[in-house]
Parts: sequence; structure tokens; C-alpha cells
Amino acid sequence: MKKILTWIKPTWSWMHIWNYFWAVKPLIDLSKTWNTYLFIADYHSLTSVHDKDTLKENIFNIMCEYFALLWEDTNITIFRQSSIKRINDITWILSSVTPYSLMLRSHAFKDANQKNSEINMATFNYPILMTSDIISYDTDIVPIWKDQIQHIEFARDIAWYFNKTYKKEIFKLPEYHIEKNLQTIIWTDGRKMSKSYKNTIPIFESEKKIKEAIMKIKTDDTPLDKPKDYENCLVFSLIKLFSDEKKQEEIKQKYKAWWYWYWHAKLELLELFLEYFKAPRERYLKYKKNPSILFEKLEQWNKKANDIVDRKYEDIKEAIWL
Repeated sequence: MKKILTWIKPTWSWMHIWNYFWAVKPLIDLSKTWNTYLFIADYHSLTSVHDKDTLKENIFNIMCEYFALLWEDTNITIFRQSSIKRINDITWILSSVTPYSLMLRSHAFKDANQKNSEINMATFNYPILMTSDIISYDTDIVPIWKDQIQHIEFARDIAWYFNKTYKKEIFKLPEYHIEKNLQTIIWTDGRKMSKSYKNTIPIFESEKKIKEAIMKIKTDDTPLDKPKDYENCLVFSLIKLFSDEKKQEEIKQKYKAWWYWYWHAKLELLELFLEYFKAPRERYLKYKKNPSILFEKLEQWNKKANDIVDRKYEDIKEAIWL
């Protein structure tokens, strides 16, 4: 069975529906046929999060959210990056075969450098640590969004440099996977849903806040007694995410009725949303009240991930004679 690996960076503290449909649902679908690993990239977060309490809160919230969205007996291995004892040892070794010129081509570094002249070295070395995260587990596939392709290209390049330098195939060269059917979720201003735009629908907030977010969706000024255009309606585009074809057809017919207003569609969206996430929202509250459940599971998976990396580290040491 092929092995896939991805990560979540704890630089934010709550999840919205774009996070779910972009990162979580595809991962759940892939895990049905692939050996799947997900790590909390807390080392990576140190490039920008320098407050202890913020990092602690973000990590805990991400754990609650991800564990809540997965089923109770999930076969996805979730672990914490900083719990992997040898990951930084491997990063240092990989840095010794990584050309400086390669790092200068990093899109993330260039972007950060343009925005901030006081850029830290962790940002510069980020691709090497990311490479260690990917290739230390003999990863076959990395699910990504299109703007992350360079991460995988760098991982392949660095793995190739190491194998070539030491004349031994220690590391696999991973491939990336982009979900072809993944659509951008459009929001009020025509841009994608994003926390930076403050235009999201949170998954685990109170029903009141979720309702407030849904009621803010912009609609056109079609008179009440005229048919509504569901094809170009932002509300209906979201309804499609949470309903089957039968339900969609039922709501389409309502859009044509003289008495049906966008307010009604928003209420239907709210109802569908709450039903879709009913079980995850219940699990989320349980984990918030009983965090020991999370940490016990995490500890088991940390050990599993450590065992894999420890074996890889022994192969590396033998290859380089450490």
C-alpha cells in the first residue's frame, strides 16, 4: 500500500469550511486506500509564531478540530513534528548536501524577504526541514494545493542529491497529488474563502456565529415575486457542498417560486451545514472537555512515527559512516 503524508501548520486557531474541503475531506477519502500520515508542523510554525501561549492554544485547537473531523477509529496516523527525535538530525545531514543556490530559489523565502527585511534563518532553511518531514517516512505521495508544488520539487532534488552523493538509494523521490475535482469556495466578494479576508464560515463556533456568517452572504436584488437565479447564487453554490442531488433539485424548484427569498435559502444552508457537521461538532466539544483522550492517541502515533524515522536514521548513518 502506498504511503501518503501531509501536514497542518499551527499558525491559526480555528477551521472553516474551505480548510475542510481543501485539506481534510480529500485526506479522509485518500486514507481509505492509502497508508496515511498527518503531522502537526509545530517546528515550521516557529518561523512566525513566537508566543508560547499562542502556539500552545493553536496546537490544542488543531488537535481538537482534526480529531473531531476524523472518525473515531481513523486509520490516519496523526503525530507532532517536534516529537520526532531524529528529524532535526536528518535535517542537518540533508543541509550538508543541499546547494545554497537551490535555497535561493525558494518562493516562500523570496516572498517573505520582500515583505520583511528581518527575515529569520528558519524561514530560509524551511525547505530542508520540510524535505526531512517528507522523505524520512519513505513517502510516496504528498497531497498538496497547486502553490505548494515547489515543496515537493525541492524534496525530490534534495533526496536525489543525497542519494547521488553517497551512491546509495536511501530516500524515495516523492510525487505530489493535486485533487483535480477540488473547487475554490467563493464567498461574498468573489474571492476564495480565507481567514485573511474575514469571509469564512467556521465549523466549530456556536450556532449563532455560524448563522451570522451565513446571513452575511451577498445576494442580488431580484424582487421577492420573481424567480431567483440559483446558478449564480453564492448561497446555492454552498448548498451543493452539503446536499445530494435530490435535495439540490428540491431547492432549485423553490428558487423558482414567487414566495422563496434568499433568506429562506440561507436558512436551508444553515440547516444542511449543522446536520453535515453534527457528529464532528459533538466530538469537538468532547475533546475540549477531555483533552487526555487526544494526548493518549497522539502519544501512540508519535511512537509509531518515531519508529519509522529511527530506522531511516540508522540507514543514513550507515551510508555516511557516522
